[in-house]
Amino acid sequence: MATVDQLRLRLSPADNGRAMTLDEFREADEEEGYRYELARGVLEVTEVPNDPHGEIVCNFYNALAHYWRIHPRVIHRYGGASEFRLWIPGMISGRNPDVAVVLRNAPKDVRGRRVPALAVEVVSSGGETRDYVTKREEYLVFGLFEYWIVDPGSKSVTVLLRDGGAWVERVYKEDQPVESLVLPGFGVKVSELLAGAEEEDEASA
Repeated sequence: MATVDQLRLRLSPADNGRAMTLDEFREADEEEGYRYELARGVLEVTEVPNDPHGEIVCNFYNALAHYWRIHPRVIHRYGGASEFRLWIPGMISGRNPDVAVVLRNAPKDVRGRRVPALAVEVVSSGGETRDYVTKREEYLVFGLFEYWIVDPGSKSVTVLLRDGGAWVERVYKEDQPVESLVLPGFGVKVSELLAGAEEEDEASA
């Protein structure tokens, strides 16, 4: 007789494009070394982000750490794709943002976990529609107050701010400080977020 572990679905890159329910996705095991997200009931399997992508995420972490030291009572915690999965049942989606920020005293979800107020996605080549269109819609439904799209290709940061049931969009470039409403006083320049990533790209060209 098969054990429970033997019956559990194990996802791999070969399952990319597979139709799944939210419960199937929740319960499945995952082959390591890839990122798995459920998008409107369809599994998306992508490579773990490369070094330039990781440089930008690290730059954002550093900016958040600096902000935390100056404003110690605002952030409860922050982390990346391995710490957060945003469940959007109405859209049959489960997303792992590159960075998510939870504010102090944030409400808890049904699993007892405090809900992020802000999420950040770094655009990878080929993922423009996913970050600019699909996740824009999903994160609004999820209830985020703020969504940042960091795009190394256009050297810009698009900040989406919740206004009721819609987003208000602001675009920042080059040495402009990117402002946040959920993190008052937070201001990191676009060039600071992209620092190091451009050098990585040039070295690999």
